[in-house]
Amino acid sequence: MKIIVLFALTLLCATPLYAQENLRQDQFDKSLVMDYIQEQQFDKIIRYLEETVKPQHTNGLSLLANAYFQAGQPAQAENNYKRVLELDSNHIAANQHLGILARNQKNHAQSVVYFERLLKLRPNNAAYLKQLGNACANVVGMQDTAFYYMKQAYALNPRDVGVVTFLGAEYLDRKDFAMADSVLKTYYAADSSQLTVSTLLIRSAYLQKNFRNVTVYGEHLLSRRTIDPMACSFLAVSHYALKQYDSCIRVHNEMMAIIRAAPETVKYYAALSYSEKRQFDSSNALLQECIDMAKSQTLDSYYTAMAGNYEQMKQYRTAIKHYDTAYYLFHDPMRQYGIARIYDQYMQDPVRAKRFYQQFVKDAKPEGKDEVNIHNYAKERLKNL
Repeated sequence: MKIIVLFALTLLCATPLYAQENLRQDQFDKSLVMDYIQEQQFDKIIRYLEETVKPQHTNGLSLLANAYFQAGQPAQAENNYKRVLELDSNHIAANQHLGILARNQKNHAQSVVYFERLLKLRPNNAAYLKQLGNACANVVGMQDTAFYYMKQAYALNPRDVGVVTFLGAEYLDRKDFAMADSVLKTYYAADSSQLTVSTLLIRSAYLQKNFRNVTVYGEHLLSRRTIDPMACSFLAVSHYALKQYDSCIRVHNEMMAIIRAAPETVKYYAALSYSEKRQFDSSNALLQECIDMAKSQTLDSYYTAMAGNYEQMKQYRTAIKHYDTAYYLFHDPMRQYGIARIYDQYMQDPVRAKRFYQQFVKDAKPEGKDEVNIHNYAKERLKNL
């Protein structure tokens, strides 16, 4: 609600002289509008402004458009913001919200147009560079342009974790480990609390076979009781490679204590570690669990059902985490399809969607009509991403 109030204050108070003149001509009751905003009574704001706003006054139209936007009426918001742009093509709020509305409608090419206009108006605004970069990342053929804008955004604001993780993942995909580590480690030195940064550092170190760094970053996550299945898998393998058998076993035990589950990889290397310690009964017990995991899909079903619930609740990142956990436990390609679908349909992230669709198409061995149809859909969808 603070954002809404601040936006309203910007419109009502911090306006240029010509906008203040518009306010006088429209004869707003500031106190009444602010009361409605504080109580989030957008329907009342809309009724009041529809009777007050004059069609030639950009500030009143913008406030009306924002009320429609906040009330969840995107078509009316879009129409009024476009009326604002007809009067003033450089109107900041109108371009911003039209870009957001286009993005929400998955019209990423159009959102690029509005965000580019914003950047021309404020060429050194890190936030505008970031949102333009994200928009470009969702347009086929503009990935390099997205990368360019994100690098500019990073130069202006290296503390933006969204930009840092975008660049870190992009550099890793390009196998530019030096740049990935530079961006990620710089941020990590100032703030080590971000899971996404830590997991990217772990992935980078693992791909470079720098097992000691994997253990440094991975153990820090464990110390915070933060469990990421992929990171823990890399951590267990790294401890084993360094002959740190007790630590490898501890990774498994920590996962079991915190989330009552561990990926097959973690169990397997813990079993090998018990064997190195000549504790063969413990090793065999874990190896039997690995065998049982390979046979049973019950736990996979639990995580998948939870992922579906979170998806319905529109908690998409949490849903992805549960699909990801299910995948690392049982390696069912359908979980990768679930992740791809969320990135594609709900998060408007075609780059990541494409990555998971490709992996799904590669790994899946469809059985039955439904699975064949899903596999064919994923192949067709890849052609349009």
